[in-house]
Amino acid sequence: MAAAAIRELLRRAEALTAADSPVPSDAETAMAEIVAWSRVIDRAEAAIAVRLGVADAGKGHQLFGRRSIGAWLAAATGSRIARAGERLTLARQLSRLPDLAARLAEGSLPFGSAAAVASAVRPLDDDEARLAEPILLDLAADPAATVEDVTRAGQVILETVDPGGRLARAAAQTERQHLSIAATLDGMGRVTGLLDPELTLQFQTWLEPLAVKNGAEDGRDHGRRMADALAVRLSGGGRRTVMHVSVTEQTLTGQSEDPAHLQDGTAIPAADARRMAYTADLRRVLRDTDGALLDLGRTRRLASADQREAILAQYTTCAREGCHIPAYLCEIDHIQPWHPTGRTDLANLAPLCAPDNKWKSRHPDRVDIIDLGNGTVVMRFHRHPKLHPRRRPWQQPGQPRQQTTATPTTTPAPPRASHPTPASPRASHPTPASPAIPHPTAAPPGASHPTAA
Repeated sequence: MAAAAIRELLRRAEALTAADSPVPSDAETAMAEIVAWSRVIDRAEAAIAVRLGVADAGKGHQLFGRRSIGAWLAAATGSRIARAGERLTLARQLSRLPDLAARLAEGSLPFGSAAAVASAVRPLDDDEARLAEPILLDLAADPAATVEDVTRAGQVILETVDPGGRLARAAAQTERQHLSIAATLDGMGRVTGLLDPELTLQFQTWLEPLAVKNGAEDGRDHGRRMADALAVRLSGGGRRTVMHVSVTEQTLTGQSEDPAHLQDGTAIPAADARRMAYTADLRRVLRDTDGALLDLGRTRRLASADQREAILAQYTTCAREGCHIPAYLCEIDHIQPWHPTGRTDLANLAPLCAPDNKWKSRHPDRVDIIDLGNGTVVMRFHRHPKLHPRRRPWQQPGQPRQQTTATPTTTPAPPRASHPTPASPRASHPTPASPAIPHPTAAPPGASHPTAA
């Protein structure tokens, strides 16, 4: 019965879209028919979602030798992977969203809004999804609201129910970022990519000041001006990049995990804010209870220009093992983290490229510090602890890697004055084992905040 109804529906659709079917000549009628056809498509998407749920539960992609139901859907319907992913997310969330399923089936909810609601509740558990569904559906039903508004509302709900997951979500965004440059047939280059919020703001503030119009006679569009600004930056012109991050003293010293905020109001995890402060100019800002600016303190540089020059004289590349990015393009990292007790001494500084510096700040317990005995260190990252566990037999689960020390079996080299701990057992260098620099545990509340001259 259902198959016969579907065949009749397809026959009618083919008749309506035939080459000789009348096409309205006026814009108003054409726009009305566009809306009508969109509603038909939404009803079809509702039917696809229900059936896709059945195919997904039955692992139907295996019948066609596909690696996933999403890959099969993209190939079978000739759609993009992103479009197939939208459909699959909606299909998998329908069982948790009965009101959404009913509205979508009756045609009162567009597919785009339904997909946005489904994507918003995906990270939530069943109870949280049940509470979020009416809020998001009411917003989606508002004629003045857009699909982007529904998506932003979902992000606000997620931040409210899971504020402790900010760092994990920020890390997931960073893992998704990518950038590619492809040559076109006429010799031009096409740049495409996806950047996390922090890198997006850095890129914008790096280019936007140079992408303004040069008067009324400047006929370049914004895209052309941004390309010209990039050329200026790469040639060494323009001013240094400046971005403002608002953070409380309690968050900066580790007494609080409240998020910091970028210039546009985007919240970033406290751990990211502390990492960014390692090599930033800090300025004390005093505001009243209404947020009005009362006072600006003096700026101070945590790693001085002289210290950076000394580091560049010692290192030629990033200090991470296997990374060959030149040291002059790296950030200056605190080997023993600045928060809570690391000092900005020359012996505690090393160059790390921006991605490695970000990764180290988020995974300090998965980094080995190997002292080479000549005033430099090598940092070994363990990015896949689940696949290759490296916990020492005497180390308790969850304990930071460098908290446990062992007596070396070889004669150690003369220890560096600032790092007196024993050598890491995994140092692979043929020279005698050298002291390793430990990663501290979190400081107790009220720990003092180190300052630099």
